[in-house]
Amino acid sequence: MTRALFTNSAQILVASMLVTFVLGSVHAFSVFLAPLEAQLGLPRSQISLIYSFALVSITLSVTLGYRIYSLLSPWWLVVTTGAVAAMGLLLAAAATNWWVLFAGYSLAFGVSNGIGYGFCLQLVGRAMPSRKGFAMGAVTAAYALGSIVFAKIIAWRIEVDSVSAAFLAISITLIVIVALAALVMRRAGASYGSSAANNRDERLDRRSLLQYWFAYLTSVFAGLMAIGHAAGIAQSRGADVELATATAMTVGIGSALGGFFAGWLVDRWPLTRFLVALPLLSAFALLCISATTNAQATMLLLGIVGFAYGSIIAIYPVAISNGFGEQGPQAYGRVFIAWGFAGLVAPWSAGVIYDGYAGYEPAMLIAALVALVSAVSAGLFRLGKVT
Repeated sequence: MTRALFTNSAQILVASMLVTFVLGSVHAFSVFLAPLEAQLGLPRSQISLIYSFALVSITLSVTLGYRIYSLLSPWWLVVTTGAVAAMGLLLAAAATNWWVLFAGYSLAFGVSNGIGYGFCLQLVGRAMPSRKGFAMGAVTAAYALGSIVFAKIIAWRIEVDSVSAAFLAISITLIVIVALAALVMRRAGASYGSSAANNRDERLDRRSLLQYWFAYLTSVFAGLMAIGHAAGIAQSRGADVELATATAMTVGIGSALGGFFAGWLVDRWPLTRFLVALPLLSAFALLCISATTNAQATMLLLGIVGFAYGSIIAIYPVAISNGFGEQGPQAYGRVFIAWGFAGLVAPWSAGVIYDGYAGYEPAMLIAALVALVSAVSAGLFRLGKVT
């Protein structure tokens, strides 16, 4: 019986990682920046908003998703969200103006992306409660891994065909992988359980929520800015298309490694150490980026920012789950609003700064300052301690 239970839990983890892997393609959007600028004739700030609004949609889905996670069986929920995501990408492939791209990518793909990501994250936490840190870290790492693989796929399809072909390739791949994941979940008998306990808002500690919200907002700001403009930042340092694509992939590699690393260590070391040290690491890398004009050095430093970001988004769900217990999914949804706010402001503001200054140096300095604020606030609030 023990072996069967482990096997089922492992299957659920693998299926969830497959889902977040393909949904992680959203974080390869920086490869689309220059081609979409040329195709639609729009400035970078407006193209950046497509990614920013997609992150807002993801946020709303994660925030409210806990209310629907138990309404459908896991495999059916995965199939439904995957179908909507694929249709959104097909609409983006047919886009001839900003609004159609917004409807397909930012709304349809963004909303379904958030439901799939949030659900899988909570599902593995319930399926593997004794190894929650590892399971949640693996799911977030798979999300980052998707950005690596799809950055290369997107660049390849754009080079040999078109932007529309790149969106179409993601859509087809998503359908295949999500169908496979759904079959694995059904075979494993995955069950989310009742969410009745998650609907009692009055049991949430609002002061703790606000503290986590602020620290999380300031901690992910730099990572989301780097992910949203990785290729553009490299090109501003003289990188060619190949190196710019490699830079976007490097950020994803760093994020994936960070997710696995943090997921493994978070079950062993005090969480507070990570919540303070990781933003400091990000701030250091950002300051170095603002001081260098070397494209290769920029690529490596952005990889460090990605590593810090991947670790942060793996650790905060565990910290929140430990701190809020049965209310963890609801609390995480509330705190995740901070991620969406950062996702809206960080990539868009970097685009505005680039348009105004023809460079990213001021944006990197601002992101470094924000990361320092996160480290200080996490220490002052003593976040990560189990109460």
